[in-house]
Amino acid sequence: MPSLTSPRGSRSAGLPLPRRIRGFDLLAHTTPGGFLWIVAAEVTIFAWAVAGVVTAGLPDALSLRLFALLTAFAILHMEATRPAEERRRAAHLSGEHIDHTGVWTCAGALVLPAPLVVALVLVIRLRRYFIARKPPGRYLFTTAAITSSALAAQALATATPVHDWVRGAPVEPNQVLSATFAVAAAFTVYYAAQTVVIGVARGLRGDWSWVSILGNRKENADLAITLCLGLIAAWAAGVAYGLLLAALSVVVVGYTRHTQRIEQLELERDRLEVDALHDPLTGLANQRSFNPAAALALVADQARRRPTAVMMFDLDRFKQVNSRLGHLGANEVLKALAAVLRTSVRRDDLVCRWGGEEFSVLLPSTSRADAWVIAERIRTAVAAMNVELTKAAGGRTELVGNFTISGGIALSPEHGTDLVTLQDFADQALAEAKDSGRNQVRVTPSVPLPGPRTHPGSQLAGDPPVGYPG
Repeated sequence: MPSLTSPRGSRSAGLPLPRRIRGFDLLAHTTPGGFLWIVAAEVTIFAWAVAGVVTAGLPDALSLRLFALLTAFAILHMEATRPAEERRRAAHLSGEHIDHTGVWTCAGALVLPAPLVVALVLVIRLRRYFIARKPPGRYLFTTAAITSSALAAQALATATPVHDWVRGAPVEPNQVLSATFAVAAAFTVYYAAQTVVIGVARGLRGDWSWVSILGNRKENADLAITLCLGLIAAWAAGVAYGLLLAALSVVVVGYTRHTQRIEQLELERDRLEVDALHDPLTGLANQRSFNPAAALALVADQARRRPTAVMMFDLDRFKQVNSRLGHLGANEVLKALAAVLRTSVRRDDLVCRWGGEEFSVLLPSTSRADAWVIAERIRTAVAAMNVELTKAAGGRTELVGNFTISGGIALSPEHGTDLVTLQDFADQALAEAKDSGRNQVRVTPSVPLPGPRTHPGSQLAGDPPVGYPG
């Protein structure tokens, strides 16, 4: 079942309105056409609810008892699953979310008159608001959409024998098939009402895809189970003064917790897959993903007879940085350094946090001169880098700078053809840069290759001086 969501921080489609109005948030996440649809839908649904309340008259004693039971068990369900539901909703801020309180909403739609259906929806939604993680405007619109589903299902149940059957009227054998179709129709209008209301709003915002409007297979399967549990809850509410409903509530709580646990495990699995290949602090590749990618790049360049550059960088005096800024501050410095590396290299270059404050970069199809230019670009960018840190006492922010980096470069096939050998040579050049005063880049000296011998002092045209400090 769709819900009105948008990417966090998205303001591109918002309307230029005063800050206080935009603070209601609904207008900031839609288009003018979408806003008009939302207002029209809310007004229509509100009028529908008022008309249902006015024309229904006073509820009978059985309806009041069923309302009390469904409300009580809905609140019990929400409280029993609240901590995990908060995590579940936080994980679905930019995606779909099937709320299992639909069990009680659907049950109420099948057994209660319109005024009590509206009251049940409002009780559940008011209780849910405190963990909803949605701004008031969007939460109100979603509440209106749910109300439309409940009222549509209630109208169909009342117009057919479903309402009486679920409340305990006997179903004759020759009525079983028609009862099945009537219940399926009630489920259909419950789904369709909310889908149309929210789906059109999402489409007017620019996303008319079928998945966006109708939901994917997993979400719809979850909704189907929720509605089936709602049918059972509607019937159980009138049996043995709610004792059967109490037993069913245990099943509903268990199903919600089971779903929450599965989703949590899926999130952890996805996070582990990312963490397994990336450094969790900087987001750069780690050795596990860098090594095979670097090996493939080396093989590809060797097959095309192109040079490859491998660079090793180390943040200078990192222990002093750690002592001066603390561990959290030092982490921010490493994240800023990672950002500099990303923006200083080309799209096909490979960047890795090798360990601690050491980073490795592989530059496919790169000559000595080009590698020198890129390394110097990185070194000067780090020297100009400022990191914004927030102090613990008072939350004051300050910019911290004066960082330097040293680097070493090795080239394939000149110094080797495998990653380990090239990194060893680059590490030796890095150590030389450190010993020579830091804040510089060193290139591994040229190694004579088989072929015509050149004069010992000759260099390739355009190459930087070997070992030239940056």
